[in-house]
Amino acid sequence: MESIFGTESEDLLLTVKNALRKESIKEHDKLEIMLEDAFFKMKLMSYAVNETMILALTNRAGQIIYVNDRFVEISGYSPEELIGKTHRVIKSSHHSTQFFKEMWDTILQGQTWEGEICNKRKTGELYWVKTYILPIGEEYKDTYFLSIRTDITAEKEKEQRLQASLLNSFETVVSHVNNLIFRVDKDYNNEYYFSLLTGKIATEYFKERGIQAIHPSSEMFGEQPFQSLKLAMSYFPKEVSDKLNENITKVFLGEEVAYKEWFGSKCIHITISPIEQNGKVTGAIGIGNDITELENTRTTLSELAYKDHLTNTYNTAALNRDIQLKILLKEPFSFLYIDLDRFKNINDSLGHVTGDILLQKVSRRMKSFYKEGAQIYRMGGDEFVILLDDQEFPCKNYLHNAQQLIKEIEKPFYIDEMELYISCSIGLSCFPLHGSEYATLHRAADLALNVSKEQGRGTAVLYEKNLEEGYINKVRLESDIRFGLENNEFFLVYQPKVNLVTNEVHGYEALIRWNRKGKNIITPNDYIPFAEETGLIIPLGRYVLYEACRQAAEWLHKGIAFDTVSVNISPAELEQNDFVNNVKDILLKTGLPPQYLELEITENVLMKNLNKLLSILTELKNYGIRIAMDDFGAGFSNFRYLSELPIHTLKIDSMFMNRIFERRNEVIVSSIIRIGLSLGLEVVAEGVETEEVIQFLKRHKCKIVQGFYYSKPLNARDVPDFNLMVK
Repeated sequence: MESIFGTESEDLLLTVKNALRKESIKEHDKLEIMLEDAFFKMKLMSYAVNETMILALTNRAGQIIYVNDRFVEISGYSPEELIGKTHRVIKSSHHSTQFFKEMWDTILQGQTWEGEICNKRKTGELYWVKTYILPIGEEYKDTYFLSIRTDITAEKEKEQRLQASLLNSFETVVSHVNNLIFRVDKDYNNEYYFSLLTGKIATEYFKERGIQAIHPSSEMFGEQPFQSLKLAMSYFPKEVSDKLNENITKVFLGEEVAYKEWFGSKCIHITISPIEQNGKVTGAIGIGNDITELENTRTTLSELAYKDHLTNTYNTAALNRDIQLKILLKEPFSFLYIDLDRFKNINDSLGHVTGDILLQKVSRRMKSFYKEGAQIYRMGGDEFVILLDDQEFPCKNYLHNAQQLIKEIEKPFYIDEMELYISCSIGLSCFPLHGSEYATLHRAADLALNVSKEQGRGTAVLYEKNLEEGYINKVRLESDIRFGLENNEFFLVYQPKVNLVTNEVHGYEALIRWNRKGKNIITPNDYIPFAEETGLIIPLGRYVLYEACRQAAEWLHKGIAFDTVSVNISPAELEQNDFVNNVKDILLKTGLPPQYLELEITENVLMKNLNKLLSILTELKNYGIRIAMDDFGAGFSNFRYLSELPIHTLKIDSMFMNRIFERRNEVIVSSIIRIGLSLGLEVVAEGVETEEVIQFLKRHKCKIVQGFYYSKPLNARDVPDFNLMVK
């Protein structure tokens, strides 16, 4: 191997050796001077090199076989810690694998490599060196690599400070400009990535999501100042990222695009232009401007004709517009036709102001329930329509979603310190399954809604072809009810009422059943609503009252003890001018003393004519008949009527018994009992099924209960043999 210091020292040593061999000392003094001079120069050169250069000698395997003092000093490692090792010992991980691959490719080809390298001291500190690597030796096996380095750490730090200052100035300006700025490039795999995504809009949008904007000095995504488009767009809604990807593709084909997009609460007008070099698109630059105020104004003006201003939902004109568009675009959707059950009762009793507030609260709850993929329309009054996109709510889930909405609506509403309850009925139809025109879909949903109401309200029904037969069946139902009355198909069962203090039967409530055509037993919910609509409730009610009084008189004759037999009276019956006379006539015909009859009315009867009702009830009371307020708590629960009306009994609605220990129901029930007792009323709890509820009622001094805990409704023939089993 040739000396790295040239040939003078080798010539000198050779001369000395020859002189010694000849044992000649003639030139000894001269040689000594030359030798001293040479070694002085070598020492001087070594000092200069060590002070200015960092030297290392490496073999082809990458092992260090020599380092100078300067190398040892700047790295912090001793020669023993370096010799025999590779340069990995001072690797900083700042450079990529590709960086070192290109370096080795260069020097293995016998060429000098030049560049800047960031190394790491033993202490962990980084330092920068300007580096030249020279191959030494011509033979393959004898090749070594001499690296000559100079410390440029101070210069690099100064450069980085300057760069950081420039970037900081850039970031300050851009991040405070009220717009969106981004740049998209392609990597070697033709994958798009953001090299810039900043501006005040981007900064605020990302800040809300706990991340930072993307700019050249950003370290949020690692050391590289860019981020893949796919990953970065995961912070945006899918429709936003899909649209951006589509437009970026167009831009890289040389097209300029412009469109508007919503980023959170801001509407942004975005323009994306291609960046071209040598006729080839190498990137895309995008600018977004905030047009929220302009868009809101435009939307407000354009939507005024399509808004329901009470509930801030859309109106029937908007419904027709939107359905026609969806049908034209062949976008599958469902049509939910919603009717609030017994809304008129609340509107009439508490006033239209309260009714309007309730409509507003209901619509807001609907909006909250269907956050995306749904549009709400008010048809007028208490009817709403909701259009559900098939992508968000697949058709197979429509019915389940509607049932969940009903449960949401049934939660209490609070208006002027009042707790109001309301339910809704829903009919559903689907496009294109149930029709391809607005009128067809509307009629199908309307039909399903009618069926929902007939099923007892508070239900959701999906349109089916066989529902068409429902209209025909209504005609048949009316005919069958009339036939049943004429042919004794209706009969009564009796629900015992129990006195918790004496553990004795207090009385019975008469409940109607229908053995239709002698084939199956029909419960009241299946025909009473229809009977109320058609007026058939009048003859049905007269039958129930007569049969209950006749049966009660028979029990008294047989010596069966009870206080009262209770009969439910519909609002339609109370509106009959001859109602009181009919009741008196039935009592006379059956021989039942008036004090054994209790007539149960519900709160909705108070919606009609309170003065007329007060007159009717007072006359009945004076005749000796007891009056009960049934299902108290299921409606608006106005305690004022308890003191004004001639009521003997207050019956707490069964829905409270099923969830008496939930939320505030325990407080509500105990309050109803306390107020009822303080007004001198007999308080009856309906629907009692568990021992826990029994104990609760006992603690709060509610004496009379009825429900499955003691007995299901009994056939008349079973009453004489009924024995109350004390539990």
